[in-house]
Amino acid sequence: MTFRQTLLSSAALLVFSGPQMAMADVTAQDVWADWKSYMEGFGYDLSASEATSGDTLTVSDMQMMFKLPEDEGSISMSIGEIAFTNQSDGTVKIGLAENMPIAFKFNADVDKPVEGVIDYNNTDLSIIVSGDPNEMSYAYKAATLDMIVKSVVVEGTTIPLNAINFMLKDISGSALMKIGNMRDVTQSFTAASMTYDVDIPPIEGNTFKMAGAMNGLSFDGTGNYPLGGFDAQDLSAMLKAGFAFNGVFAHQGGNTELNFNEGGKTTEGKTSSQSGSLKVAMDQSQLHYTGSAKGLRSFMVGGDLPLPVEINSEESTFNLKMPVATSDEAQDFELGILLGDFTTSDMLWGMVDPTQQLPRDPATLNIDLAGKAKLLLDMFDPEEAAKMESGMAPGEIESLDIRAIRLAVAGAELTGKGGFTFDNSDMETIPGMPKPEGAVELKLVGGNGLLDKLVAMGLLPEEQAMGARMMMGLFAVPGEAEDTLNSKIEVNEQGHVLANGQRLR
Repeated sequence: MTFRQTLLSSAALLVFSGPQMAMADVTAQDVWADWKSYMEGFGYDLSASEATSGDTLTVSDMQMMFKLPEDEGSISMSIGEIAFTNQSDGTVKIGLAENMPIAFKFNADVDKPVEGVIDYNNTDLSIIVSGDPNEMSYAYKAATLDMIVKSVVVEGTTIPLNAINFMLKDISGSALMKIGNMRDVTQSFTAASMTYDVDIPPIEGNTFKMAGAMNGLSFDGTGNYPLGGFDAQDLSAMLKAGFAFNGVFAHQGGNTELNFNEGGKTTEGKTSSQSGSLKVAMDQSQLHYTGSAKGLRSFMVGGDLPLPVEINSEESTFNLKMPVATSDEAQDFELGILLGDFTTSDMLWGMVDPTQQLPRDPATLNIDLAGKAKLLLDMFDPEEAAKMESGMAPGEIESLDIRAIRLAVAGAELTGKGGFTFDNSDMETIPGMPKPEGAVELKLVGGNGLLDKLVAMGLLPEEQAMGARMMMGLFAVPGEAEDTLNSKIEVNEQGHVLANGQRLR
């Protein structure tokens, strides 16, 4: 686990934890005991001083240590005072100081420790816990929450910092923790905005600055965690024990500006988006990532770039779904990429096409694939994954569904769809790969016109254009519309490859 992961998990424990108010009572000791169980379950060694005065349990001098795998060192943190107060309605109020220093030390190399202090600040923070020991409901809100890196020391040398700051505004959220055969967690979170500022002064002549903001943040998710302790470094074992996670993070627009100097060369850049989201789902059978962004704008200039680079996209998405555990049955997989209405600056176009012979309409790339595959190795088990070094295939594909292919650029458009099945017992019909059977249908509009323009511009030699036309004539037939080519590429049961019914192999 990296220092960033450890820091985030600790901050989340302090803040992002609670929905509905349960009718039973929960005590300060119940809440603190559950915190300890939760952190120790993730592999932390935790110690603290406890003192009770009236209705308040005060926890101070909290020390948390996490050992890195393979004797690579450890991560440790010390956290200030936290108060757990029993209230008359059977709930518990958690109190944190408005300024709470968190000291950390990273000992990946015992002789070269990295240590420092982070200030965790809040204004108008309220955390209320209700329920009972087996079902705790957290409700929280705050006007601001921010983390400021106050100091970083590497091998005894203080690293100069102008700023490393992160701030959330107008936060509210809830979390419900149920204890049964597993620890089941349901969370919901919103924040009006998040701002960040990173400013590293010259180190050996190099500088780095990055600042930005995101608006309208939200998160909704669920998690299932094994009880009784588990090794957070052994993801394979965690998944087999029932670990699962499903969450969606979204925002309603953001921007970033950066400036860095390296080797005497300064690079500047800006990015922005209108909205975006990321969904992550993982359990013992699959891993699924889905992301999207709208209104992407990016600009970069300086450094080794010969001229300013501008790249924009009205809609961008990606989708990856894959099995993660071995199985006797084939499992679903998906892969999708969309760059919709992709544009660049007239300056870049001018370098390629100064006479504007090519249409400068927005380009689109869309690839949407799905299918079934059988995983032969546990990808999260290092011993299993090492078998690939000896040449063992990680899995077998049984079917591929080409749901959509589209590439539209410079006045030409290629589209296609189809599907294949694969016989993994036959590696001889087409040497080196399982025998496929199926077909894909393709359509190209404007291909010859694009070749003509590339030749006229001097970007493509005539003999290469002629070779491309010969290949298109071999694999395609003219369509009904002008400058349209259709092609059906199929592999039959005998392993013959055909183009529009004509055998090629």
